[in-house]
Amino acid sequence: MVFDRQSIDVTRQDRVTVVCFRNELDLEDTTEATLALSRALTEGPSDGTLLDLSGLTFADSTQLNVILRAHGEHQHAQRPFVLAGPYQPGISRLFEVTGVTDVLNMADTRDEGIRRIRELRDELLDADTDVDAATDAATAPASDQSHPPSASM
Repeated sequence: MVFDRQSIDVTRQDRVTVVCFRNELDLEDTTEATLALSRALTEGPSDGTLLDLSGLTFADSTQLNVILRAHGEHQHAQRPFVLAGPYQPGISRLFEVTGVTDVLNMADTRDEGIRRIRELRDELLDADTDVDAATDAATAPASDQSHPPSASM
């Protein structure tokens, strides 16, 4: 899927949905950006979503809000969401000034981002396995300890 202004596109790479924001994103692009990130979350099987910002030269608080909302939606769906650079100076400054670098999963390159998605996916799968094992143990019938085995004389 490619949008009209060629500033947003969605592709697949190694079972990861990759959303690319390029050039300048402004208020006019908010709907397209939101739609692209929503589709990345809901369409087809994927290990996670990588938001490639390496070609993004301008974004403001409106686009940052779109990214933070997508991050929250991915967390709620228990689906990895990672941003990838390298980030242009204005984009890095936006992230640093707003403090979102402590909240978002960020990688310096696309390849590093894909590796991070795999790590996050594996952590989620391990956590699900641990929860399933705990649930199975909690619902398993307890052995009857009220009558100890009789000792033979």
